[in-house]
Amino acid sequence: MIKKLAIAATVVLTGCQTFESMDAGLATLNGKPYQAAFNVLGFPDAESSIAGKRVFTWSKSNAGSYSVPTYNTNTAYVNGTPVFIQSQGSQTVNYDYNCRIDVIVGSSGIIEGSKFDGNIGGCESWGRQLGALVPKQKKPV
Repeated sequence: MIKKLAIAATVVLTGCQTFESMDAGLATLNGKPYQAAFNVLGFPDAESSIAGKRVFTWSKSNAGSYSVPTYNTNTAYVNGTPVFIQSQGSQTVNYDYNCRIDVIVGSSGIIEGSKFDGNIGGCESWGRQLGALVPKQKKPV
C-alpha cells in the first residue's frame, strides 16, 4: 500500500513540475522574436492567422495499448481442505499521450503570448526543454 502511494505521489509531482516548466518556459519567450520558440521547440506543425496575429502550433499525439500480466489466487475446498489455486492472465491498458502548444506572434514578429494543453505523457519532453529556459533560483543559505 505504501509503495502504491509513493508511486502515485511521484506521478503527481512529476506532472506538477512538467506543467510548471511549461508555464514558466513559455513565459520566458514573451517579448522575443518568434524564432526563439523555433530554437527551443523545433519547426512548428502548423501556422495560422487569427485576428491579425500569427499563431504557430506544435502538437504531438501518441496513443496505443499494451498488455500487463495479472495474477489471481483463489481458494477451493476439496473434502473440507482448502486448496489454493493461482491463475495468470493479462489485462489490456490503453494510453493517449498528447500535447499542443500555441505561440501567438504580433505583426512585428514578437511573441505576445502562448498557451498549451495536454497531459504529462505528451508534454513531458517539451516541459524539460522549456524548463531549461527558466533561471534557477538560488536557495538562501
